[in-house]
Parts: sequence; C-alpha cells; structure tokens
Amino acid sequence: MPTTDTDANRRSVLQLGATLGALGITGLAGCTGGDGGDGGDGDDNDTIQSNDQQDEPADELPTGGTFRIGAAQGIQTLSPFQGFLADYLIAETMYDRLTRVDQELEVHPNLAQDWETNDDYSEYTFTLAEDATFSNMDGQTVTADDVKATYDYLTSDEFSGSASSISGVESVEVVDDTTVTISLANTDLEFPKRISETGGAFFVVPADILDEDPAQLEETDYGSGPLVLEEWNQQNNISFTAAEDYHINGVNDEPLPYFDALEWDILEDEIQRANALADGSVDAVSRTAPNVAERVQNDATLVKRTSGLQFPIILNTTVEPLDNPDVRKAIKYALDREAILEAVSPDGVLGHHSGITPIHTYYHEDLDVGDTFGTTADIEMAQEHLEEAGYGDGIEMQTFHYDDGVPSKEVIAQVFQQQMSEIGIEFEINRLTEETWLADYFNTDGVWYVGNYSTRVLGESVPQLALRSDGIWNEARWSNENFDEAFERAVTATDTETKAEALRECQEINHREGAWVGTFHPDLYGGYKDYVGNYNLYPTYVKDFVSQCAVDK
Repeated sequence: MPTTDTDANRRSVLQLGATLGALGITGLAGCTGGDGGDGGDGDDNDTIQSNDQQDEPADELPTGGTFRIGAAQGIQTLSPFQGFLADYLIAETMYDRLTRVDQELEVHPNLAQDWETNDDYSEYTFTLAEDATFSNMDGQTVTADDVKATYDYLTSDEFSGSASSISGVESVEVVDDTTVTISLANTDLEFPKRISETGGAFFVVPADILDEDPAQLEETDYGSGPLVLEEWNQQNNISFTAAEDYHINGVNDEPLPYFDALEWDILEDEIQRANALADGSVDAVSRTAPNVAERVQNDATLVKRTSGLQFPIILNTTVEPLDNPDVRKAIKYALDREAILEAVSPDGVLGHHSGITPIHTYYHEDLDVGDTFGTTADIEMAQEHLEEAGYGDGIEMQTFHYDDGVPSKEVIAQVFQQQMSEIGIEFEINRLTEETWLADYFNTDGVWYVGNYSTRVLGESVPQLALRSDGIWNEARWSNENFDEAFERAVTATDTETKAEALRECQEINHREGAWVGTFHPDLYGGYKDYVGNYNLYPTYVKDFVSQCAVDK
C-alpha cells in the first residue's frame, strides 16, 4: 500500500496539536482564561453548567433563521485534508465521512447507512445512503467510486498530509454504486469509529474533482455535508446556507441543519467574543473562558465539559540523564499535579500518566495512582530515586522548551521549574514561537518540553502514535517491549473484554515506566443565548456540533 511520508505525517499532526491555543473555535485559546495561563480561583464557575446539566433534546426544535456564531480565528484553507484545527472544523460542516460520532463518542452512520464485518474484523463492507449528494456538483450522488477515489488520493505520492485514520487499510474495493469493501492489514474492532476521526480524516470528496485537480478543494466546497459554502473572507467571516435535503435527519425527523444559514464571525479577542455574546451580536460562541462569566451571566448560558486534551511533559529517553529510569521516576515523584491544576485549570481533571484520557472508553479508572506518582509531590521518594541514579547532589539540566501557541504552557513550565528545583534539578525555560516550534524544533533532538495532544475519537490513538516504539509521534524515543506487546494484543483483539484488559496493562506500564509526565486535562467552555437549542459540546475540539443547533428568534 502506498504510504505518506513519515515526516510529513508528523508535521501535519503536530500542526493540529501545536495550534490549539491559537484557535478559539477549535482550540484551547477559547478556554485559556481558566486553563490558559492566568490561573484563577474558579469563583465564576457557579454560573457555568456542566454539559450533562443541559436539557435533553426536545421532540421538536425550531427550524429556519440564521445562526450566528463567534470564532477566534479565520480559515486558511477549505480543503478537508489540510490546514489547522479551525480549518478541520469547517471541513466537518461541509464534508461527510462514512461514519460519525456523537457527543459521547459513540459511532453512527453518516455516508454509510450501515455496515457489516467478517469474523476477525479485518474486512468491512459499507452500504452507502442513496440520497447523499455533493454540493456544487449539480446534484451528483455520492457513490462507492468516490470513496475509493478519495482513498487512492490520500495514499498517493501526490498527497502530502496526514491520513492516519486509514493507515491500516490495505485496499478499498467497489462492489457496486452503493457498496464498498475495505480490507485491513490487521484486526480492528474500532475501525468504523476510527474513520470518523477528523485529524488525518477520511472525508469523501468527488472522484471528478480529484481527477481534475485536487487543489480545487482549497478554494471552494465540494462536500456532501449539512452546510454549503456561501462566502469566505479569511480574516473576517465565513457563511453557509443549509444543504437541500441533507441525508441525515435530526430529532424532529427533518433533515439537518435546523437553520437556513450560518454566519461564522471571526472575533479574535476573548473579551470581544464575550461582549458579542452578551449583546446578541452573535447567538453563540463555540469556545469561551470561565473568567468571562461575569460579562455574560445575565445574558447567556455558559457550559463546560471535560475534554481529552493532554499537556504531557515529554522526556527524551535518548539524552542523559533522562535515559535513566530512576531520574524519570524522580521527576514524576517531585511533580505536584494538583498545584499545576490549581494554577492553570481548577475545573480540569488529573487522570494519570498513561496517555489515555478520562473521556475515553478504555480509560483505566481503577489504576491506583496512590501507590506511585500520585497527585501531589513526594519529595522523599524523588530524592531517593535521584540518589539511586547517582544524582543525589542534583542535576543541571538542558533547556526546557514550550511554545507560545497555548498560553497555559507558560504557567505549566514555570510551576514545573519551581517544583523540580525542590529536588535540585535546575534548568532554564525557553519559549519558542509557534512557527519555530513547527518549523524547527521537531526536526531536532529536543530534550524535554511540555507538549499538547488534541483529543482523538479513539483513546488508543495517542498511545499508538506517540507511545509505541515505532510511533510516528514518539518524540520521547521511549521503547518498552512489554508496552508494545500489550498494545499489539489490544489492537488485534476480537472482543472488547480482551482489548480493555490489554489497554489497562498499557496504561499501567506507561504510568509507572513511561517517558510522559502527565499534568491535567482541561475543561471546554462554550456559551449560547437562551433562544439557541441543542447546543451540546463535543469533548473533542474539532467536531461539528454547530450544524445541530437551532435558533428561535
């Protein structure tokens, strides 16, 4: 099977992760007031609902009207396969995949109305909806040929981005116009959910466009999604109209979306977005911050939900003294994660050092973090491990790096520096621009740094890509034979019980022995006016929930 270049894959995905903080609509900057660097005592959070406090969807929702939403950054490209997180969210509104996930990350039909698999989950046959059509293609129906053409393009030398969601696919075969069979190299219980991922997405585009010139995707909309591009101004706004007779129905059994038009206003400043929400210039914001609650609490509803975003401290295990397991354990023992959480995101959650987050299906809830590397510092144990490693008198480390794309990283770096000084580990902090981080840092042998990993649909995705010995994001250069073996059992399992047991073992190993030092998982925050219905955040940053909203005004 043709494959994409490893460095290109890495660069593309790192762009997704490293730009979170710059994106209000799709990234972390929308919640940086509470988890983004200024800290705060969380006093405003009494005015913020948790996502599960919201009303259940009504049997019917209002239809029609224009829905106006405030975003933090303009769109750089319309291609569903390129760009940053904001671009991918826009792609979510314009394009379909074979499957989709809901706000609880449960998989549902999208272009595929149903599917079946063989006994070992290595082959899936998808039956396409017969009424799905492409925008701007004169009503052309989506067929199996389009699915295959998209796969062929994403695995060709012509494509230079990431196609991680189909990395295990060996072939795509057209059975007939509405049937396609996808064969995998290995067993994959989760494949229907995997291909609903946004980063490295398998969005289906017209074969005709790919044959003519894929570059056309960068400038206009050829999707089959719920919204159709009307106008695009990179720095100011982007607008859509509702697709005619979209093939997915909502709660009122009417085709989505419920509204007639969507206006996406670019409001880069956090306070500007809050004021726009308060005065009704926009009907909702997809990301906001808890510290703006007082500005909007009388005029709008703020909601929050736990995300799967991670801010691990990455230790390069090929560099002294980080190659010493006892040094890495000393760092984990000296870490006071509760202090970091309080300084950055009081409403976030800690989890553990495993790489799988609390929002995911296979999260190891029973992993006892109290027996090692708990939530607060154990200076005595940290010093004991330093002495065991031969560094009882302390260590003068190389520079610790972070990028300015996510404001919370600065706070994490500063608190981490202070905590490590308690056990004699001294180092300088180096702030890199986001551009330098993307262009240069990951092409060098970085020593240690605070990173961020965007929420994936599958909890196993980050361990697969960043923690396995041969993972393309394994910047820690960590290799553990037992972890790799357990992970292989997980991804080749043909039942969920076996898979869950193997992934629990992976989490145990990485928590205790790995080169990731976990910090916290922030909450997401959003806001809407009382006439907006069905506003329901996803725990991922780039999932389209806006096309499921309704307005009654």
